[in-house]
Amino acid sequence: MNSALKATNRMSVRIRLSKGLIRLANGMKFLGLVVMKPDDLIEFTQSSYARSHQVASWSDPRLVEGGLFENETALLERIPIRSGRLLLLGVGGGREAVPLAKQGFEIIGVDFVPEMVAQAQAAARRRDVEIGGLVQDISRLQVPAASFDVIWFSAALYSSVPSRARRVEMLRRVHQALRPEGYVVCQFSWNPTLAVCSPLARRARALVDRLGFGLRRFECGDQLLLDREFHHSFVNEDEVRSEMESGGFLVKHLDIREELCKGAAILVKG
Repeated sequence: MNSALKATNRMSVRIRLSKGLIRLANGMKFLGLVVMKPDDLIEFTQSSYARSHQVASWSDPRLVEGGLFENETALLERIPIRSGRLLLLGVGGGREAVPLAKQGFEIIGVDFVPEMVAQAQAAARRRDVEIGGLVQDISRLQVPAASFDVIWFSAALYSSVPSRARRVEMLRRVHQALRPEGYVVCQFSWNPTLAVCSPLARRARALVDRLGFGLRRFECGDQLLLDREFHHSFVNEDEVRSEMESGGFLVKHLDIREELCKGAAILVKG
């Protein structure tokens, strides 16, 4: 009986140690998130997507041939514009750009990875369409004013921009680039379970403040996904509407897909 109890105690110690190490690892991840400035987080994400295997994955012909997802097609059908100039933010390997170009839009694709832009343009040429390309950080978008009929945020790219202030600034740049009767299709990450910041996140933030860094304010919904990219998931509709309206837009339509942990908004100039 004694030996069995000792074995149980040893296992209990190992389990407690293991749980402590897991908490420590999670705490270090949060610490890594909060000590970086928005510029650092964007560079961190960019360096991940610039890796050759990432470029190859997003440029995979099978992915490109798949075209728009079902929810993206539904969003496209909700806007009354069927041709004109479309600014595609986050062109990737061309999955969205090719079908949108085939539908009659003049596409300008933006990405912060030069190889992605080149791959998207090559994919378009192989499918008998042409797309323009710009290498830019979308949060610092620089395009002529009132020059696009539609501006389209690819997948959950909007959520890759760190801090509400940076996202609102980006929206204002998008607002300026959009023609008066134009539309914005903005897709984002959604996860209401992150509405309450974990005690671990609060402790990590407090530690950074005590150390005197104070580089950025952690927001509920902020994450480092797969240790390779920053992501902000919205936690309620009020947060979405407030942020979009701060950028100068009215939310004409809001589509939340709980099961997919993502949402989308169709915006018009306010």
